[in-house]
Amino acid sequence: MKILSLSGFVPEHICDTVRFTGYSGDTAISHYCQYVADYISQVLYDNSIDGAVFPKSCDSTRIIKSYLGETRKFIFQIPVPARIDQYSTDFFANRIKEYKQALESYFGIQITDIEKRIEALNNRNKEIKLLYDNLENISYCDYLQGIHKMLVSPLFEQRVPIVKKTTSNGKRVHLAGSFLTSEEILDVLEKSGLKIVSDNLPESGRLANRKPCEIDGDIYKNISKNMLSTRLSPTQNNFNEIIERDIREIKDKEVEGVIFITQKYCEAYDYLYSVYEKKLNSEGIKSIKISQTNSEGSKKFELALEAFADMI
Repeated sequence: MKILSLSGFVPEHICDTVRFTGYSGDTAISHYCQYVADYISQVLYDNSIDGAVFPKSCDSTRIIKSYLGETRKFIFQIPVPARIDQYSTDFFANRIKEYKQALESYFGIQITDIEKRIEALNNRNKEIKLLYDNLENISYCDYLQGIHKMLVSPLFEQRVPIVKKTTSNGKRVHLAGSFLTSEEILDVLEKSGLKIVSDNLPESGRLANRKPCEIDGDIYKNISKNMLSTRLSPTQNNFNEIIERDIREIKDKEVEGVIFITQKYCEAYDYLYSVYEKKLNSEGIKSIKISQTNSEGSKKFELALEAFADMI
């Protein structure tokens, strides 16, 4: 089975999924969050995709199920709590259990390897953390592209990328935003004289800083607690905690500027940036927002990033 997943709120602990990393085929929607629109399009038009699993975490993700209802593919939406406490942990644990049961019923399988998957995920994230902590000495482009390739492979076949070292002395920047489907923008960044030394991307900074998941006890509560305790997403509403944590890392890494990348019509990240920018200005840190028009993006931001590099 080949299930396309959207968001870090989809538990890899349960079964293998293919992580959405962008889509260049026919687009079904043109005036909504383009990231979600491209995801919907791939599920609809890519015949190799057997199903879709995605969160209910923002206005855009709430409408996905209605567009995919007639596909006859496996479709499952996981509601994500907007607060972190014992009640939300229990709620999310029950939704994860329902996800497992739905998979078993639809595909006629028995999922029995959750503990082994947790061990593999803990080890994988630990290796990503080692790379993340060494970002200033490696090629960020190689690093992130390698992670994207890894996330579309079955868990037990995943290999943390071997990344070439670099001696680049570009201006130190922090990369903020959602899953970076537009890999080509990394080349533009490096050519503009910028060096990414930290980020809060779901597939990088947030994944690298996720604590190990426990195995003993209620396995579903363990997974829930593990996922909800990672770095927050703006869809979880707590903007201040997200920003304060980023600011601490930005100062620790001696960052000179912040690049905030979002998708067109992505309300959650647009709202976050309005608060994020104000805090950065109060700290004397320059920032620029890049709003992409689709999940693949383009090189049209080259001049803006070159000007930003000059400014910092």
